[in-house]
Amino acid sequence: MNDKSKLEVSEQQRLDYLVSLQLDDELCEAEMEELIELLSLHPEARRRMVADSLFNVELADILRNGVSETPRHNHRSGRRQVFARSPGGVLLAIAALILSGLAMQWALQSQDYGESQEQRVAKITGLSGPLQWTGNGGLVTSELAVGAELPGGTIEGQSPESWFELEFEDGSRVVIAGQSRLIFSDQGQKELHLIAGGFSASVEPQPAGKPMLVYTRTAVLEVLGTEFEVESELASTFLNVTEGKVRVKRLSDGQSLDVPAKHRVTAAADQSFELEATPEMVSFWKDRLALGPKGVYGDWRPGDASEGRRPAVKSIPHTIKETGKTIYCTSLRVISSDGPPVALRRDSQLVVEGRIAKKTKLLFVGVTLQHPNGDFAGRFQICLPGESVNVNEKFELDLDVEDFKLDPSLRETRHKLADSPLGLIVTDIWCHTLWDSAGLELEGVELYEAASVD
Repeated sequence: MNDKSKLEVSEQQRLDYLVSLQLDDELCEAEMEELIELLSLHPEARRRMVADSLFNVELADILRNGVSETPRHNHRSGRRQVFARSPGGVLLAIAALILSGLAMQWALQSQDYGESQEQRVAKITGLSGPLQWTGNGGLVTSELAVGAELPGGTIEGQSPESWFELEFEDGSRVVIAGQSRLIFSDQGQKELHLIAGGFSASVEPQPAGKPMLVYTRTAVLEVLGTEFEVESELASTFLNVTEGKVRVKRLSDGQSLDVPAKHRVTAAADQSFELEATPEMVSFWKDRLALGPKGVYGDWRPGDASEGRRPAVKSIPHTIKETGKTIYCTSLRVISSDGPPVALRRDSQLVVEGRIAKKTKLLFVGVTLQHPNGDFAGRFQICLPGESVNVNEKFELDLDVEDFKLDPSLRETRHKLADSPLGLIVTDIWCHTLWDSAGLELEGVELYEAASVD
């Protein structure tokens, strides 16, 4: 082999020999330089170092923290026991002992979403809220940024506030919002696996014979070039097409349907598999808390007639790593496969009923919105002083949606989002407090248009 990127058997044996010398404290200066050169010339050796570290917490800690403070006399005893647990541990050991700086650089390059340009299939063009990306090699990170290029993998929205926009090389875009988990790849043909939640997509015309494939638990979608949104649940897949056409195959029986623009369908083994024209938008909605926890983010609790308590959902905590703030949030899903789209109008009012168990400084009420084509349009909210609600007493807030403003956490990407909530479709309605738990519970949420009320 003449390709220096390939590690020949003889070179591998030499590498193992040099490592054994180092572990026995017998590596001279010339041999150390030879070892560094071998690692520098062969990416596969470096990849082994990084990949192996993912399966051994102790090794990963060494790579992250270095070993500059490790006593010299521990190298030959404890080191052998630690690294013997991993087949590639020898390479990791040498990196930690004499190449900690270089190993850190390689590790960071891998954390920078891929070792080579050829591996990168899409870039981040927008994001907000808690997100986690897992690379194909097992690397896990929540430190994502706009402009970063990714080599495929899994992206997960971890709260109702999560939003992520991904753009492929051909300009096709995929947007997830809220709690969703999506695996994406492009090895000459785009493949997406929607594990949970949903996303919207605007897909450029795809190569002949290579449509974008979207897999869910109950269906496979073939996309040649269109705009659509899809939601995946444990036993069903909901598809709404806004432009173009998408072919859907139901996995339970292999039946297929072509879904044209302004139509939708649900693929589930226990439901009829039929096209439905997308309903016209309405301006009213009422919660379904009495029906159970479906579509709820938080701790759902049944009502208690003896205490006069209605079914409710209690907020749950989520800590934002970047700021250290803890949000105590609850959210209700508005958009659904069995109801029409719900849009905000100029006279839209939002009524929120609930309770708090402790005093709070601020109470936030908001809506997550999307454009008619399914694209994320932003989160809009209103911030109320804590004095507006009393402890251990039922509160009822009647809020004018026109007073809602874009969530400040989205200010860096506001140029991609709507200027106003009016005319947009509601996907979620949420409420939260900050810092300390106030024991926030929602007992009722209703959206209506004041002009239509007598």
